Amino acid sequence: MESSRHLGSRQRAVNVQDYPEKDVILHLTGGGFFAHTIAGDLPYLLDWSGATNAVVICPEYALLPEHCFPVAIDQICTIYCSLLSGDAAPLLGFRTDKVIITGEAVGGNLAAALCVKLCVDQIVNVHAMQAKRQFGKTQDLEESFSSIEEGPSEALQHKAADEEITKMASPAGGPQCEYEEDQDFAIRLPDAMMLCCPALNMSLELSPSRVRGTNDPVLPRGLIRAISDGYLPPGKGLDKTDPVASPYYAPDDILRVFPPTLLCESTEDPLLDDTVSFNSRLRNLGVESDLRAAHNMPHAFWGLITAGFPEAKQVHLDCQEWLRQQFQRGCLGEMHD
Repeated sequence: MESSRHLGSRQRAVNVQDYPEKDVILHLTGGGFFAHTIAGDLPYLLDWSGATNAVVICPEYALLPEHCFPVAIDQICTIYCSLLSGDAAPLLGFRTDKVIITGEAVGGNLAAALCVKLCVDQIVNVHAMQAKRQFGKTQDLEESFSSIEEGPSEALQHKAADEEITKMASPAGGPQCEYEEDQDFAIRLPDAMMLCCPALNMSLELSPSRVRGTNDPVLPRGLIRAISDGYLPPGKGLDKTDPVASPYYAPDDILRVFPPTLLCESTEDPLLDDTVSFNSRLRNLGVESDLRAAHNMPHAFWGLITAGFPEAKQVHLDCQEWLRQQFQRGCLGEMHD
């Protein structure tokens, strides 16, 4: 498998600009890493596509027991980079414009892990993103004084500030983004992320919601252990708190650049506490993140919208509207300028 670090930087045989642009929802299914749940996901995915006019792509990543961490997340990263770099355009017949990543249960794990991996592997320039967001805040402050005429000294100060931002984006001796030379196809984080009951924490540490949800009909306690030990087998030297395996443990400097996020949860989900904590961290770090809760639903309830549950239906409608609004807002960089 070709390394995702070099996608988008090699010579192309075709002019990708000749292909039309389309918005994409990259959806990662649940199934405990043992199966894909595409059949149950199709009804709401069709609704999402109809509401946003976006193309839905559902990659079938490698499953247990044959493939454990990090095979699946490596595959997802390669697919994502091929979409953003333009390499997938000849196969798909279009190039990606805006992209929102969605995922349920372990698919939510992979979606959040993708954002972490893009940063950890230096596929995206975290320093540049942090500097750009900080610069965006500075611009907002300046706009509040836009009626004041700028003199020569102020102009020189702003020029110096711009130079300082550039230094922040490329610190001496720091990592450089491999895609900056090809700005038309630069790899970036998703423009937004929407998750349902995500398995953000693959450790087996107990929380109040995991204790209360011991007998959840979809994710009982024994299955949580089976999934965790299958994905990160004991004895193989794999750390269950590795941020790429468990985004719950991602450091602040990475979470700080996460895209706008919507987290959907059930009050009965064993993973509720992990999601609530993750949402709080994102918000405290300045990320635009929101949590929508459905009452009396089991783990991974997105697929229940066709089963007559009004709680699931309302969350589904909220998700559709959120997706529509995010696609209308433009790319991640534009939203924070």
